[in-house]
Amino acid sequence: MPKPLGVIIEWTVLICALWVICFLSTLLHEMGHAFGYWIATGGRQWHIRVGSGKRLLKTGRLTVKLLPIDGCFSPSETSRMDTTAKLIAMLAGGPAASLLLVAVLLAIRLGGVSLHSELIASDAIEFFVRSALFINLFTLILALMPTHYFHGEIKGMETDGLQILHAIKNHRRKL
Repeated sequence: MPKPLGVIIEWTVLICALWVICFLSTLLHEMGHAFGYWIATGGRQWHIRVGSGKRLLKTGRLTVKLLPIDGCFSPSETSRMDTTAKLIAMLAGGPAASLLLVAVLLAIRLGGVSLHSELIASDAIEFFVRSALFINLFTLILALMPTHYFHGEIKGMETDGLQILHAIKNHRRKL
């Protein structure tokens, strides 16, 4: 294989793999919100959007867009969120899922789990585990910061951390 073609193929695989890592990280974070919502309310009607930009896929519960840099969980029945505890459970589900992913990836990174294979170079695995760890850690920190998002289709919306803070403050005012 000519060298330029090999470089193009390697970069294409790299970009696709990083896209998949970002997509899965965002999807699992949003699924954490869905799990928190389901546990708190029993509700099963919701929609998740992963990414921004051009729409690639739309189903009843999932929309996938080209750039997987943000996401949004939307419960269909907001009336089920009738207590502060239910709201916080739903809001905390995403960061909890990201925290779990960080813990698993950190265990893999520190050698707690061996992923070495004869077919795949361990340097490549190391790179992708490190990338996934960084992406999930960034997602976790950004989601917990009490601020507004600064990018994508969620620009200006409150982070999970800020929404949780508001829920706690509003609950205290009611007491």
